[in-house]
Amino acid sequence: MKNTGLLERNTQLAVRIDDKGRLTLPISIRKDININPGDIFYLNYDAAKKQMQLNKAINPFDVLAGEALKEYKKGNAKRIEKLAK
Repeated sequence: MKNTGLLERNTQLAVRIDDKGRLTLPISIRKDININPGDIFYLNYDAAKKQMQLNKAINPFDVLAGEALKEYKKGNAKRIEKLAK
């Protein structure tokens, strides 16, 4: 997680669960890790420790597209027509 100056590493914050089981993440957290409405998270639950952890799901195609764009900007891209030969 990048440090925006608002949060320190391993910050602990209190959040309240509403009557539907929802929790609201503080705006500082949402901004820091770019959380938007509709984003998907994985919930890891450790029953023995009674602890849970949320991890933002990352679309692997977005990662690949980002890497491809970096290569293109470096001039390492090839035309598809040349690859088809």
